[in-house]
Formats: sequence, structure tokens, C-alpha cells
Amino acid sequence: MISTLSTSETSFLRAIEKLQARGDRAQLEVSSGKRIFSVSDEPDGISALLTVRAEIESNDQLKNNLGRTKSEVDAAENGLQQATKILERARTLAVQGQNGFNVESTWTALSLEAGDLTQQMLNMSNLAIEGRYIFSGNSDGNQPFDFDPGLNAVTYYNGSAATRKSLFPGGNPFDIARPGDLIFDNPGVDENGISKSVFSALKSLKDALEALNPEQLRDALRAIETSGKNISGELSFYGATQRRVTEATAAAETTSLRLRSQLSRLEDSDLTEAIIESQQAQFQLQAAFQVRGTRRSQSLFDYLG
Repeated sequence: MISTLSTSETSFLRAIEKLQARGDRAQLEVSSGKRIFSVSDEPDGISALLTVRAEIESNDQLKNNLGRTKSEVDAAENGLQQATKILERARTLAVQGQNGFNVESTWTALSLEAGDLTQQMLNMSNLAIEGRYIFSGNSDGNQPFDFDPGLNAVTYYNGSAATRKSLFPGGNPFDIARPGDLIFDNPGVDENGISKSVFSALKSLKDALEALNPEQLRDALRAIETSGKNISGELSFYGATQRRVTEATAAAETTSLRLRSQLSRLEDSDLTEAIIESQQAQFQLQAAFQVRGTRRSQSLFDYLG
């Protein structure tokens, strides 16, 4: 198709298109607050922009992970605080059981409460959050302990080792969990050969109370104190982990502020400049149309003279 437009008319239309494009671009920057919408907008800056966006996404994921870790660690720390109180009560029962003036009904009541303490400790060892057992190590889908009525004792550990870690911004890892067997059913003994197992200590307390045996109660008391020291050590681990999670979360928030400030410098529009650009483009469009409108249309007689 042959164009019927003159050279001046073609140039005028091209100029109008450029002014409209400038105005549209400025309006887009004003409405979005951004100045980069595609690679062609700023080829030299797009690489840095994409890098910062990837770092923000990674840091946001880290913050989410730390949030979940905090919930787990806080629950574990609170659980072990309760375990400490259970053992304190067990110690009281052991001391009371050694009273030479106890009657049979008192022994029975103490024995029943000792059984209740075992159940409370069992419930604590099976603590779960968001469907995950806190003290099952890496096998957090498995309930770590159960009670076997036939053996009248807590079953063996059904979890696994705890090797999960969390990260500080920058990638420095730290441990966030301990396995339930080392906390509640530790197979080790102290320097006097006394078991560190909480469940063994509570069972020895109940057995001694049922047997009305003061000597067995003395042994049970030592076992309770030894297992209590083990729980205290595990409690210290979770307390320290809470501090690390808090520090890591604060560092992640600081990193987030830095990265988002960097992103803003890379992609945010200068709103004042964009508004002025939009106004100038509109003014120039109006002026161009006004000038064009004042031109008198030429007829054939004008060309014939």
C-alpha cells in the first residue's frame, strides 16, 4: 500500500508517538513506583537487580525457617522446664516416703502419684508441634516413647539421632535439637554408676513405694537427682539455642532491611521526576496538536498560484 502522507506529516506522527510513549512510560512509573520493567529498560543494572531479588527470596525463606525453629525450640525448652518440676515433685515423694511414720494408705497414695508422674513425663517426652514430635530427632514423625503395661515400664526410644541445624544469615549453622533418648532415657551413668535415665528413676521410685522399702527409696532419690542433672544440662542446651535463634532472627531482619533498601535504589522510580516528565509530555502533545491545528489547509489553487 502506497502512503499518501507527506514527509512532514509522517515526521509529525512519529513525534507524536514518541511523546505519547514518553507520557505512558512516565505514568507507569508514577503508578507502580518502579523504573525497571524489562531487561531493555536498564541492561547494565538488571544483573544486580536479579541478584538482590534472589538474595531477598533466600533471606525470607531463612526467616520463615527460623520462625518454625523458634516455635519448636520454645516448646522444647518449656517442656523441659515442666520435666524439671516433675522431678522436683518426685524428689519430694521420695523424701516423704522415707518418713518412718507413714501408714499403708500413705504409701499407696505416694505410689499412685509416682505413677502419675511417670505418665506426665511420658506425655512431655512425646510433645508434638505442627504434627512433629520434638524429641524424636530426625524421625519426627515417630512417637518417641510409649508405655508397656506388661513390663510396667516405658518402651525403648523409637526416634533417631538429631542432626538438624538452622542457619545464621551468611550460612553459619547451629544445632537446634537433641534426641529424646539422651534427654529422657539416657543410657549413661554418673561417676557413682547411677543411671541418668529419667524413666528409670521414676520407675525405681514407684517400685520402692509399692515395696514400702526405705532403702530402695534412698537409691531412687539418688537416681532422681542424677537424672535431674541430666535434664538440667539438656535444658541449658535449649536455652542457649533460644538465644541463637533470637540472634539469627534479628540478623535476618537487619539483612532484610539492607537488601530491600538496595533493591529500592536499583529499581524504584524518582516520582518527582516521573511526574514532571508526564506533565511535560502532555504539555508538548497539546502544544504540537495546537500548532498543527493552526496550519491552513492548502488547496489546488494555492499550488497553481
